Amino acid sequence: MKAKNTLDISTVFENRNFNAKELAKTILVNDLEEKLLALALNKDEMVSNRAMWVLNHCSDLDFERIKPFHVKLINHLKNKHIHSGVIRSVLRIFQNHPVPKKLEPFMLDKCFEYIKNPTEAIAARAFAMTVALNISKPYPELLNELAIVLTHLNITQESAAVNARARMTLKAIAKINRNSKTQ
Repeated sequence: MKAKNTLDISTVFENRNFNAKELAKTILVNDLEEKLLALALNKDEMVSNRAMWVLNHCSDLDFERIKPFHVKLINHLKNKHIHSGVIRSVLRIFQNHPVPKKLEPFMLDKCFEYIKNPTEAIAARAFAMTVALNISKPYPELLNELAIVLTHLNITQESAAVNARARMTLKAIAKINRNSKTQ
């Protein structure tokens, strides 16, 4: 029999020497996802960033357990004073999992905003490209808009990671467009 809710995760993030993946396993075993979410949405940037990192691992380990928090996570992107690590973590979750339908327009707008912003963190911009692609796949006009945004990035001033993800995304768009013409 496992012990439930005996771990106090509120102090874990004060020390940076923790194993995020192991902590995620412990949180899932002890049903502490809601407490972790509260810390991930915390105003303290350090706590929020570290908790989101662990929440990412929880999502990797058991997506269904984190799924109920998707709306809160996406709505958290409305916060103007959000740490770039938190943005990166939220986008990373939705790179591999669908965005709730009702929040697709908001998320797509945020992704375009992040992609176009050269001061945004590189990983956040790269993840935003994949999320935008996933949302746009059923809509040819959105795919075209994404392609236009990506082709207008200044490749000489972009990082190698942003350029690589943009090329990969443009290739995926071209493939989708080719496949839709042959059907």
